[in-house]
Amino acid sequence: MAPERRTTLELDRETIQRIVQNLDPGLVADGFARLHGGSTEVYRIDFAGADCEPLVLKIYPDEPEWGPAKEKLVAGWFTELTPLAPKWLEIDGSRSLLPLQYALLPLLPGRSLRGWVAEPDIDNAYRQMGALLRHIHAMPMPAYGYVLGHGIARPMPTNTDYMTSAFEDVFRRFRDFGGDADLGRRLQQLAEGSFDLLRESSGAVLCHDDFHQGNVLALRTDPGGLQLSGLVDFGNARAADKLFDLAKALFCSAHEDPRSQKPIFEGYGPVDHPDIERALWLYTLFHRVSMWCWLTKLGLEPTNENGPGGLIRDLRTMTMGIRSWRRY
Repeated sequence: MAPERRTTLELDRETIQRIVQNLDPGLVADGFARLHGGSTEVYRIDFAGADCEPLVLKIYPDEPEWGPAKEKLVAGWFTELTPLAPKWLEIDGSRSLLPLQYALLPLLPGRSLRGWVAEPDIDNAYRQMGALLRHIHAMPMPAYGYVLGHGIARPMPTNTDYMTSAFEDVFRRFRDFGGDADLGRRLQQLAEGSFDLLRESSGAVLCHDDFHQGNVLALRTDPGGLQLSGLVDFGNARAADKLFDLAKALFCSAHEDPRSQKPIFEGYGPVDHPDIERALWLYTLFHRVSMWCWLTKLGLEPTNENGPGGLIRDLRTMTMGIRSWRRY
């Protein structure tokens, strides 16, 4: 759904060599190649010598300035939870070697789960995704809020405080970006009618907030089948209700592959909540409006069925009630 954005930075072998020697003077780059990335330029760097593992060079756009520091901070939290998360080795904000900030980190094994969706055992990988997300949600956070380079920005004590403010902001942005006024009012009324559910949060937890096939890596083992091998891209992380994150994962993963919702939900396991279906509906409403605002801000064609147009269609469906929305 999200377009790939590039910094359009040209690299050469000499620059790559200076970058890796800034990390370790003994390293000798043997080559580099562009990898798929979303809002950043991402490259694989290979080295001469069999004992040197490849690295990833991640180059950040100018905004947000705190992006690299946030990813390093959050990656540290994730590496405490799972070996699937990489450790940020270095962040260079000096702009002496490149005109932009960059980070170096280990290259994780495997490839994006997007490349495995045609495999007969993909459902098993999706169940692993659900189990991994539940494991991530085992890390409690001290407050609710979006995470920046220093920690939680404007920490709030309750989920009600945080999400009430977040919904007000997202509907204001929807209006500012030219969203249909009648639809916006109807969606806001429906959301506010379910705000009682916000009190049911069991506490703030670490949330990836961009958990889908594009940010999960997998490889095929023998005889174990598809196995998750990596988790990347922590730029959206926040401290929030676990169902906020589960709803985002189900929403984004279903866009990649509609078959994914059921096994991800199964892998996540049972949730102690008085009305999980309505809670997921509420959080999915937030995520869809937020995604529409982001894609519209980027300038995507309003009628694009794979972007703003498709989201508006889905939001109109959500106004018809929870039963018409449910997919799993």
